[in-house]
Amino acid sequence: MARIPYPERPADGVAKLPVPLNAFRMLSHAPPLTDTAIDLGMAVLRESTLEVRLRELVIMAVAAGTDCAYESVQHRPIALHAGATPAQLTAIAERRSSGPEFDGPESAAVTAAYELMSGHTLSEGTLAALRACFTDRQVVEIVTTVGYYVMLAGLMNGLGVDVDPSGEQFLGLTAESAEGGEA
Repeated sequence: MARIPYPERPADGVAKLPVPLNAFRMLSHAPPLTDTAIDLGMAVLRESTLEVRLRELVIMAVAAGTDCAYESVQHRPIALHAGATPAQLTAIAERRSSGPEFDGPESAAVTAAYELMSGHTLSEGTLAALRACFTDRQVVEIVTTVGYYVMLAGLMNGLGVDVDPSGEQFLGLTAESAEGGEA
């Protein structure tokens, strides 16, 4: 149960979403932040050059690292639909970033997510691993994705935002679907 009431009227930007998610309904207490946060989130989801599966592994790592049930419930079906395996999601829930469940790029990205959450920076080794697997743009996209979802986790965990299990409605919300490729 939410620790403060949701505002009576959501911010205008909430209308951009397929469903009025509780996270953004709560953020609507500060409308300028809501619209900006939604725009950044849509850019992370639609404009990133990361493979959707990889992006979702990173988001699931943030959900695990922040103990954010909301993100986990929302993104698990998206991650599975994008090709993440149940074994990968189990490893992430156990806060593991290496092992037979992950290839090199996946391990580097999930490791980066955990390092950013725990130490707010990347070790030289992790940055080198990222740069060996990804373009500089993609490295920035991974770091930004982590930061964005950590920010949302703070809102959702701190204010007890009610989980609304509607992640399935976001299955097609990717760069490919924006171009007409994925449904």
